[in-house]
Amino acid sequence: MPQVGDLLSRFRPAGSPGAASQAGVPADRRAELTAELAPVLELLAATDAECARIVSQAEQDANRIAAEARQRAELITTECRARAEAARSDAAAGVLAAARAQAAQAEAAAAQRALVRPGPADAEIRALIRAAVELVAAMPAEAALGGDQAIGGARASGHAGPAEDAGDAGDGGMAE
Repeated sequence: MPQVGDLLSRFRPAGSPGAASQAGVPADRRAELTAELAPVLELLAATDAECARIVSQAEQDANRIAAEARQRAELITTECRARAEAARSDAAAGVLAAARAQAAQAEAAAAQRALVRPGPADAEIRALIRAAVELVAAMPAEAALGGDQAIGGARASGHAGPAEDAGDAGDGGMAE
């Protein structure tokens, strides 16, 4: 059920209290603000132009400094590459010199060992040759000539070879 206050609120006036007035034109706030701020903004126009000039000059300076830095970096890079190549060459020369010195030491040590331990004397060589000749002379004639028995040793020992085991030696071991 509605209360008494709710019933009375239906009859309240919708407009502001007072006498009726003429209908007015709505106020243009944008035009008012523009008119109010225009003199202040005109005073700041010179400052704005000065700021734009300073920013432009700063951009030019920054581009110039960056170009100089790139040029310096390229020079430093070129110099460093040359120095690195020189260092590599020096290191390679040092390693090569050390390797040559080590090879010379090894060669000197080998020559020293050769002097300390001489090879067989002429008398020893003649004795070895005489012993080899005597061994060859003591061998059977067929073995000394490199005959078939000396190679296989089978016929000299009395053992028949594979062709003789199969049958007639003349038919190549193929009996009919």
